[in-house]
Amino acid sequence: MSSVEGLDELLATLSGLGGNVKESAKKGLERGAKKIQKNAKYLSPVDTGHLRNSIKIKSQITQEGVEAQVYTNLEYAPYVEFGTGVRGASSHMERPEGVHYNARWMGQKPQPFLTPAYLHAKNTGEVEQEVIKSIQQDIRKLGGK
Repeated sequence: MSSVEGLDELLATLSGLGGNVKESAKKGLERGAKKIQKNAKYLSPVDTGHLRNSIKIKSQITQEGVEAQVYTNLEYAPYVEFGTGVRGASSHMERPEGVHYNARWMGQKPQPFLTPAYLHAKNTGEVEQEVIKSIQQDIRKLGGK
């Protein structure tokens, strides 16, 4: 089920104590997402502050488990993240579908903020640590060890 060592046992323990596994995992996932959000806000370039202030979190319980997103809904955010024109294309950053470069325009260089925040969390295991911590706290609340 899980790629995090020991997580399956923690989930089984919490479930056995009558705890809500998905709700506990969601709390931890939200705390991990807040760390990514904080780093993305720190890394985002600031002119007016609209971009930085638009970085949000949403989470939900699904049939498969839980999920969280750190996102911005500003139309120009992908162009800040991945650049535009020739400068953006020369960065060799993998960009999502729908972000195109105009080869006749010099454009702006990428100023990534979401990608490095996510990669930092992925490489350090921050999010997984928060999920484990949340589950352990709920186990202790229910009288487990």
